[in-house]
Amino acid sequence: MLAAKDVPAAGTVLKFDADAATCAALARRFNILELQYLRGTASVRPFRKHGLTLDCRFEAVLVQSCVVTLDPVVQKVEESFTRRWLPEHLIEPAGAADGREILIEAEGDDAPDPMTGGAIDIGEAVAEALALAIDPYPRKPGVAYDVPPDVPDAVAEERPNPFAALEKLKKND
Repeated sequence: MLAAKDVPAAGTVLKFDADAATCAALARRFNILELQYLRGTASVRPFRKHGLTLDCRFEAVLVQSCVVTLDPVVQKVEESFTRRWLPEHLIEPAGAADGREILIEAEGDDAPDPMTGGAIDIGEAVAEALALAIDPYPRKPGVAYDVPPDVPDAVAEERPNPFAALEKLKKND
């Protein structure tokens, strides 16, 4: 946890390298075979006097099971992200804008997250970004899932037409 009061006006840069226990815990959390390493740099600076902005870049190597063969697949992840936090009392509550028009830019910055106790958890922010970067369907190189071709029915079912009886009644009239 990093408290907003501990961040100088010019900001601070933190380097991180997850230890073996943290990597093992994250591997269990994300249901992957192994997280070999997770390291990066986090730059934290003040945001709107009371908040914080985190600019982070990290890299990780993880091992997952191939969705086709179940063999281990190694994936290298390199990501960067920016997140902002403000104390809860400075964030406009949901529904407070009722009756007003709100413009949202699809490519614009995300709304700030609420800060818990005047501090942010950089480790959790990195873990969330890592979770989003993990390939949900890893495949071993050169392996493809071949969908079996549609097999035509050898014998088409002959079912009586349910309207045949009505057709006979109509002809009798």
